[in-house]
Formats: sequence, C-alpha cells, structure tokens
Amino acid sequence: MTYKMLGILLIGFYFLPACTENEEEIAKRAGAELYQANCAACHSGSISEAPKLVSLKLLSKEAIVATLRTGVMRNQADRLSKEQHEQLAAFISASDETEIRNDVVAGKCAEESSIETADVTPIISNWGMGLQNKRYYDGDDLQITAENVPQLKLSWTFAFPNATRARAQPTIVGNTLYTASQHGTIYALDRKTGCIRWTFQADAEVRSALVVGTNENGAASRLYFSDFAATVYALDLKTTELLWKRKVEDHHMATITGTLNIFENRLYVPVSSLEIISAFDENYECCTFRGSMVSLNADTGEQIWKTYTIAEEAKPNGKTSVGTTRFGPSGAPIWTTPTIDTKRRVLYFGTGENYTRPVSKTSDAIMAMNLEDGKIVWTQQMYADDAWNGACVYPPYGPNCPEYHGPDADFGAPPILITSGEKDILLVGQKSGDVYALDPDNKGEIIWHELVGRGAIMGGVHWGMASDGKTLYVPINDQNDYTLHKEQPIQPGVHALNIVDGKRIWSTIEENRCGESEWECGPGISAAITATPAVLFAGALDGMLKAYDTKTGKELWSYDTDRDYDAVNGAKAFGGTIDSDGPVVVGNQLFITSGYAKFGEQPGNVLLAFELP
Repeated sequence: MTYKMLGILLIGFYFLPACTENEEEIAKRAGAELYQANCAACHSGSISEAPKLVSLKLLSKEAIVATLRTGVMRNQADRLSKEQHEQLAAFISASDETEIRNDVVAGKCAEESSIETADVTPIISNWGMGLQNKRYYDGDDLQITAENVPQLKLSWTFAFPNATRARAQPTIVGNTLYTASQHGTIYALDRKTGCIRWTFQADAEVRSALVVGTNENGAASRLYFSDFAATVYALDLKTTELLWKRKVEDHHMATITGTLNIFENRLYVPVSSLEIISAFDENYECCTFRGSMVSLNADTGEQIWKTYTIAEEAKPNGKTSVGTTRFGPSGAPIWTTPTIDTKRRVLYFGTGENYTRPVSKTSDAIMAMNLEDGKIVWTQQMYADDAWNGACVYPPYGPNCPEYHGPDADFGAPPILITSGEKDILLVGQKSGDVYALDPDNKGEIIWHELVGRGAIMGGVHWGMASDGKTLYVPINDQNDYTLHKEQPIQPGVHALNIVDGKRIWSTIEENRCGESEWECGPGISAAITATPAVLFAGALDGMLKAYDTKTGKELWSYDTDRDYDAVNGAKAFGGTIDSDGPVVVGNQLFITSGYAKFGEQPGNVLLAFELP
C-alpha cells in the first residue's frame, strides 16, 4: 500500500476564534496533555511513517483543525471535542498565520499577463508526459544535453506558504506553468520568472499533477485535476472559472492519488483510499473500501462508467480480539495514473494489496479495462494473498492486522506501454523490486522478469520508471526492512534494462550521504524519474537532484535541494526530501519540487526552476 502514513495532514481553512494571551496559554497547556495522550506514540519518531512533531509545527492551526475534523485523522479524533481539536492545534502549530494569507498578493506578476490558451499547444500536459506514461521528453525545443547539463543554474524558487510537502508535478502550456499546493491552491505561474498569474482555490489538498485538455484545434483550453477528498474539477483556461466539479466516490476515506488521464473527451480517474490508516485504530471496523476506475464526460463531469477492482462489496467476517467487526474483501486501491492504449482501446493500471481477508485476485495486479464501458479485459496478479493495513506496521500488531499479513507489494508506478519495435509490451515495476514485461495481446502474460531491487514498503520501484522505447530506466529505493528478498543486497539508485529481454545495461548504486540525520533519509529514489535522449533526471530521499548519462549511468550533475531559499513570492522557502512526483524538462529548463513531510521524511515547500545560461 503506497500511503500508510499514520499522520498525513490535509490542508483546509478553519479559522479559530481570537483569544487573549492568557487563554492561548491555557489552550496550549491543555493541548500538550492531549498530544501526549493521543498523538505522541506515533509522532515521536518511533513510527517512521508518521510525520514528526517538528514537521507538524510548520502547519497552521487551521490546517491542523481541518485534519482532525474532516481530514485523514478524523477517525482518530472523533473521540475528542471541537474545543480539544483547537487546543491540540494551539499546542502543535508554530507557523506564521499572516504569511499564509498574504502569499498570493506578494507573488503576483507585476503586470496582468494574458492567459495563454489560444493557439498554444500543451508542452507537458499530464503526469506521464504522454498517454503511454513513458516519462520521456524529446521535444524539438529541448536544449539540455549531456555536454551542457553541468551548466544548469537555479533561476527562481517558488514557495508554497505554510506547507510541509510539495508534490504536485508541474504541467506546462507555452510560458505558463501549472501546479498546486498542500492548501489546495492551484497556481498558474510565469514559467520564466515564477510570478503568479492567477490562482484557484480547491476544497482540499491537490497532490497529483494537473492535466491539460485541448479544443478541436489542439490548443489548451481546460485544466483538470482532483483533490484529497476524491473530487474532480474542470477549469476554463480562458476565464479561469470553474466549469464543474464532481465527487467520484462516497466512501468516507476515499481519495485520489494517481493523476487522472484524458482521451477522446473522456476523463479516466483512479480512486484510492486512506482507510488503511484508519485500521491502526483498534476501534475502527476494518475495512470496506474497494478501489475503482471512473470515467467522466470531460465537458460535463457526468459519470460514464465506474468499475470496482473488487466486484463484491465487503461483508462482515468475524470479530477482532477487541470485539470490533471485521469486513472483507477490501482494498485493491489504484495509486497509479492510467496508461491509455489507443490501438486496443483499453487502459492499464496497477492495484494495491487487500486491506483484509478474504483476499481477491485483483490485488497487487496489473489490470486492463475497456475504454468504452469499463469492462475488465484481463487481470495479471503479480503477488497473491497480500493482506496488509496500518495495524501491521510494527509489532506488536494491532487487532485489525490480518493473520498472515503482508508483504505490502502493491503498484505505485504506472505501467509503461511500448509500441515501437516488433511487439508491443507493457513494462511494470513493483514495490517488491520486481520488474516485468507483459504481453498486452495475451492477457498480460509475463514475457520476462528481473529482480532489480530488494524491495521495501516505499519501493523497490515506488512512483515511476521511464523509457525511451529501447531502454527501461528503473529507480530503486530499498530504504526499509522488507519481508521479501531479504537475502538480496540493497540497490538504491538507477538501473537501465534492455526492454527486449530485461538484461541490465548499467546500474548506478548510490552511497548513503545522510550521516546522523533526524529524518528518514537515504540515497534511494522513491520519486518518479524523467528521461531525455541524453540525460536522465532523478531526485532522492536525501534531497539530492541528479543528472545521469542515459548511455552509461555516469553522474553528470547534481544539486542539493535541502537548503533555504529566497522565494519569488516572498514566503519562507526550504527544501527537503524529494518523493512522489518527478522532474519536468522543457527547452532549457528543469523543474522539481522538494519537501515531503511523510514517512518521517524531511519537510519542504518549494518548486525549483533551473535553467541553462
């Protein structure tokens, strides 16, 4: 399961009543007691998946209250009153509330810029840099080469105020860059300067890439995206107004992590959940969520079809040791952005593990669905009998942890469709460290298999591989202990495989540079990577951004993003861990986000823009 963070925080805006200094001190003391009784066990650093208190202090009171009342911690906070929510927020938060409210004004472009839509073709329009999710860019404008990449210099920095993570990968149309924040703010930035052209406020955090829709002339006309609460939005790029929004799943813990995709005026939306976190609470009746793929009309937002990864609804299945009801089957969430096969008229995606027993044949699997009606065409399960949830993180395991649990070997990286060469193939990478080539014409039959990394809860392969159609570039994290492949050495770094037979062309193994870090730190690559013809770009958990020679794996350039910055919008700016989304390369520019206060990793709040001189 890709997201088992026990304390993921959802940004929202709940404004607390003003109080005197004495009242504030009373609230803080009460909050300190509540924190020790209800929160410290997870956020003290004993559980690496939970953000530490030092990270939580970077958030606003409003953000913390929103998390407790409507966000990911609402199940755990239900037993507390609204007054106690506010007391917790008063104790935890140490952020500058004024900075939060002034960030947009401070970063505005000096003059009103025209919104580039008419006759402008998108350059980077989705997360995978194409329908096939190859994460490969070779546009005619590309100027970065193996020879000049060492000349890349930081040109500007944009800070997401009061944020502890930056994970919405940019999309680019002309001279406009679109991204989003932990607050749910959509930003249209000038690509050359980073100033803000316009903003839009979503209802919840936006943590995946924004997707550009085009008109009949191929020009950018709309912006589609999803939020933490499983709602999809459509904006008109000419007016910046909301055209429609639609919630695609009513389950109380549903969310959207993988970026949606668009083809022939239909949106394809992957649905995941945070119920796996709720399972940590022994009083929670686990679990009832099942993953789904949803197709929407891109013009209206109306649902065309919805297909669950588990056909049957969860049913009561006995009691836990503390007397709560078990439910199953459940889980098989979709963390990945779908891959579109225009020739076969199907889409492909990977699923996560089952949360509870009984298990299904669609967990830890690659699935193919018909684009027209959502009918399942085939399923290739890569690891059977994988039941795992947040109660299984560390022994002693909680009552909701399934018997014979794990190993948590789901898919966070989308399949890559290769249509060049003699035969079309699907390339897939798993958190277990396994990489496969599948036959899309033979129900996903395995063509070859290579164990590239030892595997870990955060990968192995975690968020995204890249390919130029001949070579598959595989990022490996191998950060944590893992029940599979214990006999294998850790392989953090980047590996190049021949797509014909899976044989290694080169491997670049990174050395640990963290020393005595207070954060979950390492040289492994959990975030997605991006390839160009000559240079491969990758960011690591220790904050290092690197460029490698695609032919040899030799390091060509590096930059440590873990530092403070002077942001163009005037907000406090600092980098940290690079995780989840990957680099974006266009023309003579490179963009990357830095900061990821989850899994005990180092917080940060920046979008960095590099440029050749």
